[in-house]
Parts: sequence; C-alpha cells; structure tokens
Amino acid sequence: MKNKSVALFMVMILAAAITVMAQPGLRGPGAGKRLHDRGFFAGQDVLPARLLLRAKDELGLNAEQVKTIGALLDTHQQWAIQFGAEMRIKGLKLRTAASEAALGEAEKLIREQSDMRAEMQIARLRLHKEIQALLTPEQKSRIAELKKDFRGRARDGMRERGARRQFRRN
Repeated sequence: MKNKSVALFMVMILAAAITVMAQPGLRGPGAGKRLHDRGFFAGQDVLPARLLLRAKDELGLNAEQVKTIGALLDTHQQWAIQFGAEMRIKGLKLRTAASEAALGEAEKLIREQSDMRAEMQIARLRLHKEIQALLTPEQKSRIAELKKDFRGRARDGMRERGARRQFRRN
C-alpha cells in the first residue's frame, strides 16, 4: 500500500512539473536563450536576413541578390509560421496529456516537441548558409565590419545609459 502511494505521489509531482513547464511564460533555466537571442551565429560574419536587406546599400547587394534573399526569407517565414502553429498544437496536447497524468503520451509529445525545435534550428541554419552562398567575399568582409561597428555603438550606448543613471542618482 505504501509503495503505491509513493508511486502515485511521484506521478502527481511529475505531472505538475510538466504542466507548469508547458504554461506560456513559465520556462526553465534556458528561457530566453534561443538561437536568435544569444547569437547562434555570433562567431560568424552573419547578419539576419532582414538586416542584410536593410543594409543592402552598405553591403553593395545587387538587385538579384536582394530579390533572392527576399524570396528565401519569405519562404522560410511561411514555413516557420506553419511549423510554429504545429508546435503550439503539440504544446496544447502536452498540457492535456500532463493534466490527465498519461505519462507515456506526455513523454511522446515532449520528444516530438524537442525534435520540432531541432528542426527549426536546422531550418534557420540552412537559410543562413543559403544566404551566405549568395554573398561575395567583399560583402562578407563588409558584414564583419558592420558587426564590429554595431558592437562598438552598442557598448557606447550602454556606457552612456550607465552614466545617465549615475547622474540621476546624484
């Protein structure tokens, strides 16, 4: 009898933990550390496609490159929207399975979500690699310069904000 109650208690704790993690806005230790948030391509001379298109004059992109990058980006975004909707549906199913304490179904859905996140990362990587293949070596070196300039301006801006805060305190 005692073993059954301990097992039931463990299942209830697991189900509660899964339910909490499935809630929007409540995430674990990796929250906010997505690829685009923390510089998945930080060590590479890559700019997101939207920024490439905004900086087309500085980079010297020709009309064909702009058109191709735009088409790649649109195709990727359409796929990502559909795929994201599928991921959300899996999340809803996971919440239902977790609340009903169907451990096997919950495990299956968690693994499917994990595979879907990996697929999204791979798709982003492919998009960036396809865009990199379109750029000339000069354009790639200009991207590296733009990134350095941006980092310097960001650092300067952070220093200015800190100085303003310090001034307000005094």
